[in-house]
Amino acid sequence: MALFGKSRTLQEKDGGSAQPTVPAGFGGRGDASRGEARNAVIGPQVRIQGELSGDEDILIEGKVEGKISMTKTVRIGPKAEVHADVKAQFIVVAGKVVGNLAADRVEIVASGSLDGNIRSPKVSIAEGAQFKGSVDMEGGKGPSSSPAPRPA
Repeated sequence: MALFGKSRTLQEKDGGSAQPTVPAGFGGRGDASRGEARNAVIGPQVRIQGELSGDEDILIEGKVEGKISMTKTVRIGPKAEVHADVKAQFIVVAGKVVGNLAADRVEIVASGSLDGNIRSPKVSIAEGAQFKGSVDMEGGKGPSSSPAPRPA
């Protein structure tokens, strides 16, 4: 994770024996003054109950129960447990989710598990991923999405 603008993985710290805990493409907390992306991390020992909302990317490694509403990317790490409805621009599931997902794009990777419905025009479910629910690819996440007209 980045500290004062310097990013080091666990591999660099102890000679390459440990694996980094942050998924590829999801760097540490950036320096907003230099225009880098800011990322929030909910660590593996953290448990949140309630409503989580914000305007930055978030990586969930711990447990969350309730509701998640972010304007950017929500990444659910491989050991995370989420019992919540999740709304974001982009959602990546690598852990366990029980709840509905609404986004512009949803991706469930091979280690991911979703027990809930997906509402997104772009959906990717990797081979080996677990999914129980339905997919609605007509509507997006935003309020501008209107339901499909019913046939007369």
